[in-house]
Amino acid sequence: MKDQLWSLLLSVLAILGSSQGKVFRVSKMECRTLDPSFTYFKTCKVVRGENGRASLYINEVMLYKQPIDDIILNLAIFKISKNRRFQFLNETLDYCLFSRQMLATGFFRFLMAPVLGTSNLNVTCPVQQDLVFNGFSVDENTVKEIPIPNGVYLFQMRSAMMKKWRTDVKVYATRVDRYS
Repeated sequence: MKDQLWSLLLSVLAILGSSQGKVFRVSKMECRTLDPSFTYFKTCKVVRGENGRASLYINEVMLYKQPIDDIILNLAIFKISKNRRFQFLNETLDYCLFSRQMLATGFFRFLMAPVLGTSNLNVTCPVQQDLVFNGFSVDENTVKEIPIPNGVYLFQMRSAMMKKWRTDVKVYATRVDRYS
């Protein structure tokens, strides 16, 4: 049943693909700590480069110093239209299971390879260090395969550690045909 739903989703996305843009123009990023006694963000900024390309810089400082082996990531994508948000996607990933099997599906598959390339994120569990994303590029090379149509989007990544939501990162971007 899950495979049938996944095939249906891929078919719908392929149909939408004919009207898709090619790049994302990032307008802003917000990083919020949901538990300040556990972690905080030292850096959370968007650096715009040439022709509208952007790089995301995040430095999350872990105040909790014990190894963490219970990490859940949730990625939600909303299409924003006037005063409404339409949820386009909501996926959850058990990071420790992913690190053992290197198995990600859906949008996490598109996201994890570039994220692992620009961060100090330990591919194995438990995690015990501060997290640094040093210049995650949002350009035609990192997001070209995401098959969604032009428009304004909110990408929301939440993390839960030890059964409690700890962080919430939001990136606002517009899908367009080319940078201007």
